[in-house]
Amino acid sequence: MNESFLKHFWQLNRFAIIGLLATAVHLSVVRLYFFQIQDPSEYSANVIGFSIAFLVSYFGHRHFTFGQKGSFLKFLAVSLMGFFINNLILASLLKSAMFSGWLAVTISTLCVPVITFILAKFWVFK
Repeated sequence: MNESFLKHFWQLNRFAIIGLLATAVHLSVVRLYFFQIQDPSEYSANVIGFSIAFLVSYFGHRHFTFGQKGSFLKFLAVSLMGFFINNLILASLLKSAMFSGWLAVTISTLCVPVITFILAKFWVFK
């Protein structure tokens, strides 16, 4: 295997590790919100979970995945775009009445990572 392939392979794996960690933080915060709040809002839970997971994601990718500073504002833009897509999916799930609560937030959160990786690699941390 050539060196470039291995570099990208391991970078993708590091991205996945940080992404899984940030997703776990996001969903853990959402789950805690649902346990603590009477009559919880999926949207409020999602915003709070996203906000905390964003910091885990940015600093994890900055120090572990890409090993360079990158642009905080560009990463925020990428993350907000991903969050917008996440919320479109969440709204669709809630409107369809097929899913609600924690499960709806989980499904919508797991749909965005591929887009985030591509933009982070080629625009934010290039």
